[in-house]
Amino acid sequence: MRIIPVIDIMGGVVVHAKGGQRDHYQAIKSHLCETSNPIDITLALKTKFGFRELYIADLDSIMRRGDNTSILRRIYELSRMKIMVDSGVNDVQKVRDLLQAGVEKVVVGTETLTNLRVLKSILEFAGEKRVIVSIDLEKGRVLSKNKEIARMSPKILAKRLELVGVMELIILDLFRVGSESGADIELARGLVGSISIPIIMGGGVRDIVDIISLRNLGISGVLVSTALHTLKIRKEDLSRL
Repeated sequence: MRIIPVIDIMGGVVVHAKGGQRDHYQAIKSHLCETSNPIDITLALKTKFGFRELYIADLDSIMRRGDNTSILRRIYELSRMKIMVDSGVNDVQKVRDLLQAGVEKVVVGTETLTNLRVLKSILEFAGEKRVIVSIDLEKGRVLSKNKEIARMSPKILAKRLELVGVMELIILDLFRVGSESGADIELARGLVGSISIPIIMGGGVRDIVDIISLRNLGISGVLVSTALHTLKIRKEDLSRL
């Protein structure tokens, strides 16, 4: 079971993401680190938990308000962690820039994906192993500017993406993010049996019990943020996995 810490970067600092209401996000206050500096937070996560992977959401880029590519490059250089980044990519050039910055895997989120043809071109350019697709949800419904994608259920879309050649999926409910309301166990249960590719779940994870429940269903990884910064998940908890 992969436990993947998350940092959300906006305005050059790590913010506390909650409920997908990005205009209201504030700089994070963490028990792990005295600052909200992305590099400090990254190194604290690596040092205190031993994490080797990191998920980064570049919210400025997702919202088309600039980007934090220089920070991403610095994070990689100083941490040497395996970094996956969602920066709202929608073309091959942005994928190229991220890979050149040291990003291990590019996350293509349905929230900003215009159509599946773009996804196919990204897969062809980067290779299937360097791309993860995130099925972005809001209260369980697929979030996408593309009407065809938005009409699909998470399960149908997951099957479609597997057929396109996607080798790994993230299921992320933005409404649950930062809420500590619990992982969507029922959704996870329905997805695991419908596709054969690995699934990473994100949004609402409260504690190690949630993570164990997801693992027991066959989920391969989980994205976690708030529970790490509030110390509701500690390093010793991870030894139970």
